[in-house]
Amino acid sequence: MHRTRKVSVAAKLALLLVSVWAAFTIVSLQLKIMAKEKEMSELQQQIDAQELENRQIQDVLNSGDDAEYIARIARDKLGYITPGQKVFVDSSSK
Repeated sequence: MHRTRKVSVAAKLALLLVSVWAAFTIVSLQLKIMAKEKEMSELQQQIDAQELENRQIQDVLNSGDDAEYIARIARDKLGYITPGQKVFVDSSSK
Protein backbone atom coordinates (compact mmCIF):
# COMPACT_ATOMS: atom_id res chain seq x y z
CA MET A 1 0.00 0.00 0.00
CA HIS A 2 1.22 3.47 -0.94
CA ARG A 3 0.91 5.92 1.85
CA THR A 4 0.67 9.62 1.04
CA ARG A 5 1.35 12.29 3.52
CA LYS A 6 -0.59 15.51 3.35
CA VAL A 7 1.17 18.76 4.12
CA SER A 8 -0.85 20.88 6.45
CA VAL A 9 -2.20 24.27 5.44
CA ALA A 10 -0.18 25.90 8.20
CA ALA A 11 3.06 24.46 6.80
CA LYS A 12 2.19 25.67 3.31
CA LEU A 13 1.38 29.12 4.66
CA ALA A 14 4.63 29.21 6.62
CA LEU A 15 6.59 28.22 3.51
CA LEU A 16 4.82 30.92 1.50
CA LEU A 17 5.57 33.57 4.13
CA VAL A 18 9.24 32.59 4.29
CA SER A 19 9.46 32.71 0.49
CA VAL A 20 7.87 36.17 0.35
CA TRP A 21 10.15 37.41 3.13
CA ALA A 22 13.22 36.02 1.34
CA ALA A 23 12.21 37.63 -1.97
CA PHE A 24 11.60 40.97 -0.25
CA THR A 25 14.96 40.77 1.52
CA ILE A 26 16.80 39.97 -1.71
CA VAL A 27 15.18 42.88 -3.57
CA SER A 28 15.85 45.23 -0.66
CA LEU A 29 19.51 44.21 -0.54
CA GLN A 30 19.88 44.62 -4.30
CA LEU A 31 18.55 48.18 -4.04
CA LYS A 32 20.99 48.95 -1.24
CA ILE A 33 23.86 47.48 -3.27
CA MET A 34 22.96 49.63 -6.26
CA ALA A 35 22.81 52.77 -4.08
CA LYS A 36 26.19 51.99 -2.53
CA GLU A 37 27.73 51.32 -5.96
CA LYS A 38 26.48 54.73 -7.14
CA GLU A 39 27.89 56.36 -4.00
CA MET A 40 31.19 54.57 -4.55
CA SER A 41 31.32 55.79 -8.14
CA GLU A 42 30.73 59.39 -7.04
CA LEU A 43 33.41 59.09 -4.38
CA GLN A 44 35.84 57.63 -6.93
CA GLN A 45 35.22 60.67 -9.16
CA GLN A 46 36.00 62.94 -6.22
CA ILE A 47 39.16 60.96 -5.51
CA ASP A 48 40.25 61.23 -9.15
CA ALA A 49 39.65 65.00 -9.15
CA GLN A 50 41.59 65.42 -5.90
CA GLU A 51 44.47 63.30 -7.19
CA LEU A 52 44.65 65.46 -10.33
CA GLU A 53 44.71 68.62 -8.23
CA ASN A 54 47.39 67.09 -5.99
CA ARG A 55 49.53 66.23 -9.04
CA GLN A 56 49.16 69.77 -10.38
CA ILE A 57 50.21 71.25 -7.04
CA GLN A 58 53.12 68.82 -6.80
CA ASP A 59 54.22 69.79 -10.33
CA VAL A 60 54.21 73.46 -9.34
CA LEU A 61 56.17 72.72 -6.19
CA ASN A 62 58.69 70.66 -8.14
CA SER A 63 59.09 73.31 -10.84
CA GLY A 64 60.28 75.94 -8.39
CA ASP A 65 57.96 78.57 -9.91
CA ASP A 66 56.33 79.46 -6.62
CA ALA A 67 55.83 83.14 -7.47
CA GLU A 68 53.67 82.35 -10.51
CA TYR A 69 51.66 79.81 -8.56
CA ILE A 70 51.02 82.29 -5.75
CA ALA A 71 50.04 84.98 -8.26
CA ARG A 72 47.62 82.62 -10.00
CA ILE A 73 45.98 81.63 -6.72
CA ALA A 74 45.73 85.30 -5.69
CA ARG A 75 44.04 86.14 -9.01
CA ASP A 76 41.74 83.13 -9.31
CA LYS A 77 40.67 82.52 -5.73
CA LEU A 78 41.11 85.88 -4.01
CA GLY A 79 40.38 88.25 -6.88
CA TYR A 80 43.65 90.20 -6.53
CA ILE A 81 45.27 91.98 -9.47
CA THR A 82 48.78 93.22 -10.13
CA PRO A 83 49.51 96.95 -10.32
CA GLY A 84 48.62 98.30 -13.74
CA GLN A 85 46.57 95.25 -14.69
CA LYS A 86 43.24 95.99 -16.36
CA VAL A 87 40.29 93.81 -15.42
CA PHE A 88 37.20 93.63 -17.57
CA VAL A 89 33.95 92.54 -15.99
CA ASP A 90 31.17 91.09 -18.11
CA SER A 91 28.06 92.87 -16.81
CA SER A 92 25.72 91.30 -19.35
CA SER A 93 25.50 88.07 -17.39
CA LYS A 94 24.08 89.77 -14.29
